[in-house]
Amino acid sequence: MADGIYYRDTRQPFRIADEASITLATTAKALWAPALTILPANYWTLGKLVKLTAYLKWTTGTAGDVVWSMAYGAGDNPAPIVSSVARAKIASVGPFGAFIQGYARCRSIGTAGTLSMFGMVFPDLSVMLSTVQPIVFPSGGVTVVSTIDTTVGTNALTFQASMSAGTDTIVTTELVMEALN
Repeated sequence: MADGIYYRDTRQPFRIADEASITLATTAKALWAPALTILPANYWTLGKLVKLTAYLKWTTGTAGDVVWSMAYGAGDNPAPIVSSVARAKIASVGPFGAFIQGYARCRSIGTAGTLSMFGMVFPDLSVMLSTVQPIVFPSGGVTVVSTIDTTVGTNALTFQASMSAGTDTIVTTELVMEALN
């Protein structure tokens, strides 16, 4: 693992198969098992930037609102999370594709470190109209999230989503994590 100064390195996981299906709920759910994107202890350094990109297969399309998020933590809906506003979906027959990309930059390190996270998602127009896209997170523009411990190796960067109604499922078909410096 190079992750040296000013390199752009692809990090694990290197996907060779689709991830397990995730059923959305009214609280944020990680779109894959967080163990896939755990970062090692003391990985974060001041200014470190990590890019996360995923391609998703949205297997059902029920009516309701969806919220997209990027998070850093050990599971679903951790405290360090940035989210979009709720956007209306279209009830239609899937599956649909969605492209999601986000960035996390370390703003301070240690047991009371902080990350700045932001990104956007582009779902297929058959499930979310162009009038609600692009969907950015965080919607309020405040990217620095709650305190994190940069010294532990138990937290993962994840994309998460929640639904106001329905039982939509999402399968992560491609996942790329890059260290940009």
